[in-house]
Amino acid sequence: MKISAALKNLAEIFPSDLYVVGGAVRDSLRGVETEDTDLAGAAKPEEVKAALSGSGYKVCDSSPKLGTLIISCGREKFEYTTFRTDSYPEGSGVHKPDSVIFTNDIEKDCRRRDFRCNAIYYDIKREKLVDPLCGAEDVKEKLLRTTRSAEGVFSEDGLRIMRLIRFVSTLGFTPDEEAVTAATKLSGRLKDVSAERIRDELDKTLKGANVVNAMQLMLSTGALRQVIPELAENEGVEQPANVHKYDALTHAFHTAAAAREDIKLAALLHDVGKAEAIKKDGNMHSHAEYGAALAKEITKRLKYPNAVIAETEALIREHMYDVNANARESKLRRFVARNIGYIDKLIALVRADSKGTGLFDDCPRADRFQATLDAMKEKNIPFTVRQLAVNGDDIKKLGFKGEEIGKALDLLLTECIDGRLRNERAALINAAARLARGTV
Repeated sequence: MKISAALKNLAEIFPSDLYVVGGAVRDSLRGVETEDTDLAGAAKPEEVKAALSGSGYKVCDSSPKLGTLIISCGREKFEYTTFRTDSYPEGSGVHKPDSVIFTNDIEKDCRRRDFRCNAIYYDIKREKLVDPLCGAEDVKEKLLRTTRSAEGVFSEDGLRIMRLIRFVSTLGFTPDEEAVTAATKLSGRLKDVSAERIRDELDKTLKGANVVNAMQLMLSTGALRQVIPELAENEGVEQPANVHKYDALTHAFHTAAAAREDIKLAALLHDVGKAEAIKKDGNMHSHAEYGAALAKEITKRLKYPNAVIAETEALIREHMYDVNANARESKLRRFVARNIGYIDKLIALVRADSKGTGLFDDCPRADRFQATLDAMKEKNIPFTVRQLAVNGDDIKKLGFKGEEIGKALDLLLTECIDGRLRNERAALINAAARLARGTV
């Protein structure tokens, strides 16, 4: 395992044996480099602080109750946690132990963790693995097995079910039968976990290379109905065979897998309104409108930032525009200008939607959007009032007052977008003057 000079030196002056543990060791065995380095050892926080005082290493408390410190040296930063055992509130899946006992026993520390592949230690000074539960074998076999009874692991911390799903996506590992059975039995424990933590695990899951398998696991365990029940309602919703290979929910999974990283969430939720549309209207025609409203509820519930909520809602509402790719050029230009703030993401979503059907690799509709956008940029057509070659003061001098100024600017913008007026100051002033005289 690759160990930096700062970390080697830290191990030499540390008050106990020092180990790299968790994802860094697992990923090293996979031949993958990771930026996060978690450390563990028997030394208690106060012992570490005393030993490192005046050493050049900066030590800050992260969670005194859990025995966690942040140790930094220059640009390098490590999270250190004292060996411990945890106990959790009985009957709750809350992601927070109510009792912590520090220990010198590495195997006890090992068994408090979630999966064996994450419970492998690397002894820095002796340059060797310490692997009480044969986690290295699981890494080699690409298996997800819990460090003890799977039911015990998931019952005390419901977030571990989302971690199981995330590792299927990001690592490409397969959970064993015991883990799947326990996750299914205990998926209700996710109700005890904070929305923010669930949201973060979902985001990481969507960024993995095995999104479809992970989301299928999320569905089969019942976790999806706990986290996004509106999306789960689309299971089994049939779609026209000439344009879709999958049902509505499986299509959503494939669209998310095909999507660019910055639109994964919108891709997952883009058709969330289909089941609702069928229920209320008997068809899917208005699923984009229903979906936008549902997506707003979902993203609010999962505590996404307001900007993400608004953008996701807008992308879903607009993703079906010009579905038959026959809109007039003037309408396409207005659509592009109206949505210029996220048109690039909308084009990417439309492409992912097409690929997610399982039938099409190309997407003429997205090509039309992109060609229209490129042509407008090439011709210096303004997308917003701010980009006009005149401003409110110019319009005011022509006799416009109050709301008339904004309306005049909007009309000039529309004329430019439609190609009937050049975005040049003289042309815009003349057009505005004609408006003022009522000759237009």
